[in-house]
Amino acid sequence: MGDLQSSLDKIIFSSSEFNSLELEKSSLEKIVASHQEKVDMLHAQLQGRLAFDFADPVRGFDRSKVKGVVARLITVKNDKYATALEVAAGGKLYQVVVDEAIVGKALLERGQLKRRVTIIPLDKIQGRRVSSSTCEEASSVAGKFGSLASAAIELVGFHEELRNAVEYVFGATLVVDEANAANKVCDLLKTRTVTLEGDVYDPSGTISGGSKNNLGTTLSKLSELDKASTALSQELAHLERVQSRLTSMQTMAKKHEDLNGKLELAVAELAAVEKHISQTTYGMLCEKVEVMSKELKEAEAEMKDMQTEKEVKWDLHRSLKEREAELTKKREDKLKDIEARIKNGKENASKASKKALEVC
Repeated sequence: MGDLQSSLDKIIFSSSEFNSLELEKSSLEKIVASHQEKVDMLHAQLQGRLAFDFADPVRGFDRSKVKGVVARLITVKNDKYATALEVAAGGKLYQVVVDEAIVGKALLERGQLKRRVTIIPLDKIQGRRVSSSTCEEASSVAGKFGSLASAAIELVGFHEELRNAVEYVFGATLVVDEANAANKVCDLLKTRTVTLEGDVYDPSGTISGGSKNNLGTTLSKLSELDKASTALSQELAHLERVQSRLTSMQTMAKKHEDLNGKLELAVAELAAVEKHISQTTYGMLCEKVEVMSKELKEAEAEMKDMQTEKEVKWDLHRSLKEREAELTKKREDKLKDIEARIKNGKENASKASKKALEVC
């Protein structure tokens, strides 16, 4: 039974912490479900535009050579530029990037593609990028209109291995916040410009704009999908930690319950055995011995107290005797002193009396 109690004491379990974790788990499950629903909805909305399914053109084909649709390979650094960037990219946003031209050719011939696609091979494509001096001059011109001008490629994030493809899609375009500034930059620098609203000014003289229905929704929804996916991953990780802790606590709770049950059973069995023994001759003798042992201990304790009291009283007796002797000696000394003084007084009186008679 001692071993059971020791094992039980070693188990650390807090019911309040367990209940708190259960509530947290329930809350997290609702949050995860909400994020998952949003991710699924955005996936469904983007699937039609961004899906690129293909069969392996040859056995053992390395699918990592197919990088994917441009829109999925970039991230918009600031959501306010989503519309401008999507217009800047145009149809190139939905083209497919591959490592090599030979891979693209194999996909087109034997990839069983379900729709027409344009492929961007990284080893062949040549992009054109607005020069730094042009960007600086554009910023200066736009600044006079209280506007900002940036190279489109600077507004997106991407892996460096994809630079040729991203320069091909965005490199030749400037994004200017406001229309008048965009028009002026295009006229002076002969560079294609796009506004935040999606209006396009081309060096050839054409201007595109108008209806904004569904304009810029792909990149903005991709950005929203990235954020939702990140939030989902974080909450899933949090939920996993809570679930792991709960599982661990449930294991400890089960051990605690089992050991406690065994301990209660052992206590009940011991009580039954003790009761049975107490009803036998041996048990009654043990009980008498226990009573007598208790009385003996009480008597020994009482005797010890009496011995202590005896020593205290003997100490008091010796102290009083010493005091009595001291007082007796003082009294005798005082009587002797008085007798000496009386004797001396008598002698002095006698001498005085004789002296008085002689004078008469």
